[in-house]
Amino acid sequence: MGLRDNLLFMVIGHLVCIGLVALPVLLFYLIGRPYKRGFFCDDESLRHPYHDSTVTSSVLYAYGFTLPIFTIILVETITSRSDVTGILPQFDKPFLTYKVPNLVQSIYHNIWPFLMGAAVQQMVTDIAKYTIGRLRPHFIAVCNPKNLEELCKVPYKYVEVYECESKYSEGHLKEVRLSFPSGHSSFSMFCMLWIVLYLQKRLTCPCVNVQAVKLLLQSGFFYITWYTSMSRISDYKHHWSDVLSGMLIGAAICFAVFYKVAPIANRDLYRMARTSDQDDASENLPLSTTKQPSR
Repeated sequence: MGLRDNLLFMVIGHLVCIGLVALPVLLFYLIGRPYKRGFFCDDESLRHPYHDSTVTSSVLYAYGFTLPIFTIILVETITSRSDVTGILPQFDKPFLTYKVPNLVQSIYHNIWPFLMGAAVQQMVTDIAKYTIGRLRPHFIAVCNPKNLEELCKVPYKYVEVYECESKYSEGHLKEVRLSFPSGHSSFSMFCMLWIVLYLQKRLTCPCVNVQAVKLLLQSGFFYITWYTSMSRISDYKHHWSDVLSGMLIGAAICFAVFYKVAPIANRDLYRMARTSDQDDASENLPLSTTKQPSR
């Protein structure tokens, strides 16, 4: 059996890919410097007060990762004994020399595309944030530009050279330039939409009760991302266009990864790959020899 036929080799490959995509996100966080954009003196959209986040980053990442993974594990466990629709291909790759239950492999094959997509979404969002450097609605309150009255003596002046006299930390001064697009909206939309699409594909039973529960769950997950996104506007963390753009980015990446990568939406592709592996394995089998009768 070759390396590609072993689950360990597959897991390592997935982890390497996710790590490579997540590396730029880490570098942005540690050493990234957003583009220093100027401001118009009469721009009232930058003069809102600073408020703490209603949905903090820790809460965002907690529910963003926990809810999809918990939902996948729960649904796969419940439906594993009654899955007669063939919605997922059967996975039979061993881990080293150990046979891994198909339920565990099904859970894994539903989780790794989600993690990969989340990393891609975060990378795309951060590239835009640091490249554009749009100022947040509370920019003036946080930065408190030095000699602002002197700088803005001329109406409608665009100020490019200024210094911040701020009581806030360097982290706040960095964050105040990362308004576009909204990272909360993008990440929340990606994660919650992933669960919605997963439930739509996985819970295919035509039973009225199942469909009602599915709709209830899907609505609840959408409400979470909607509330998170709207709170970014009411907290003066983002302009409305930042939030809309973030939601669109999260949704676009979610649809692309789910329908082009996730096995649950590409079972024919994975079935073909499995058949190809089996054909390759059969070709590598030694030819049987039969002893010719002596004459």
